Amino acid sequence: MRRLLALAAVLVVAVVVQSTALAELRLAGVRPDLLVLAVVAVAMASDAGTGAGFGFVTGLVADLLFDLPVGVSALVYTAVGFAVGSARVYVTSHRPLVHLVLAGAASLASVWCSGLLLRVFDLSSWEAVIRSGPLVAGYNLLLTPFVYPVVRALTQRVPARPAQRW
Repeated sequence: MRRLLALAAVLVVAVVVQSTALAELRLAGVRPDLLVLAVVAVAMASDAGTGAGFGFVTGLVADLLFDLPVGVSALVYTAVGFAVGSARVYVTSHRPLVHLVLAGAASLASVWCSGLLLRVFDLSSWEAVIRSGPLVAGYNLLLTPFVYPVVRALTQRVPARPAQRW
C-alpha cells in the first residue's frame, strides 16, 4: 500500500509540474516531457512490470489531461516502462552518464513512437516528428539530473513486498 501511495505521489507531482511550471517553457516550439522521465526513473528503480504499469497509468493521465488522443501516450509509456524495466538488469554501472543516456534514449523513443502513431492517424507531419524527437530528448536531458535521483530515491525507499503464496 505504501508503494502504491509513493507511485501515486510521483505521478501527481509530475503532472502538476508538467502542467504548471513546464507548460510555458518551450525550446524551438517543443516542451519537455517530465512524465516520461518519471516512468524511466520508476522502471529503473523497480522492474519491468511496475515500469509498464506505471507507464500505462501515467500515459492515460497524460492523454486525458493534456488533450491528446486517448491511448497514444498510454501505449508508448507502457512500452517505455517495460523496455527500461527490462534493460535495468543489464545496466550495472552507477555512473550518471549511463543513466543520462538511458533517459535521453527513452525520451527520444517515446517522442518518435508517439509521433509515428499520430502520423498513422494523420494528426502530425513527418517534419514535426523528426524535428521534435531530438529537441525533447535534449530538453529532458537538462531536466534528468533534477528529476531522476529524487524519483528513484523515493521509489527505492518504499520497496515492493514479495508476493505471498496462499
